[in-house]
Order: sequence, then C-alpha cells, then structure tokens
Amino acid sequence: MQGRYADTWTDALDAEHAAIERHRVERTYQNMLALTDAVLGQLEQRNLKGQRELDEVVRREIQRTLAELTPQARGRYPRTNLVQEALDGIFEVQGELMLVLQRMLHWDRLLASVPWGPEAEVEDGDPLVRRSA
Repeated sequence: MQGRYADTWTDALDAEHAAIERHRVERTYQNMLALTDAVLGQLEQRNLKGQRELDEVVRREIQRTLAELTPQARGRYPRTNLVQEALDGIFEVQGELMLVLQRMLHWDRLLASVPWGPEAEVEDGDPLVRRSA
C-alpha cells in the first residue's frame, strides 16, 4: 500500500503504540507509588508506637521496595536506621515518583488552566463558577 492512506495508517499505528507504551509506564509508576505507600504504612505504625530504630522486618521491606524503583527515586532515600528518617526518606522517594508521573500526565498544564486559591473564589464580585472543559 502506498500513498496518503498508507501514511495515515502508519501514523495511526505509531500513535496507538505510543499510547500503549505511555499507559504501561504510567502503570509502572503507579505500582511504585503503591509499594512505597505500603512501606509508609509500616513505618507510620512503628512511629506511632514510639519505635525509634528500624526493625529487621521493615528494613527488609524497604530494601525490597527500593529495588523495584527507578534509580532516581531510589537515590532520594537516605541511609538510616531511624524510623522518622525512613519516613521522611520514603516521602522524598514518593515526591520523585509523583514529579515524573505528573509530567507524564501533563498535570502542570491542567493546574495552570484551573484557578485555585483565595483569589479564585470571587470574580467580579460574583462567586467563581467552575466549568468543565
């Protein structure tokens, strides 16, 4: 097949493959966030009990989770034996993951187009009415 229709078909297939790959990467990042959420739950329980040092169970879980993360996210986690520092480190890891995920989903453009904050509550003396796109 040659010509304009062949080019259109090829472009459509390329776009479909790109969309499938983008969704696969998004799911991967969502899974990494879910893994870090599970670790956060364990750390928060220990923190609430007043435990200061990491026990072997949570230390192994942190290592398993870090092994599943991207090198950039893994690099945000500090070397520590303290529960509070581990909590802070996992939040840093999640921040890195969320930054990448937000860029993939183009949240920056979405957030820039939606008025937020106190100045968005009133427009010309009337309450701001949010409208869908």
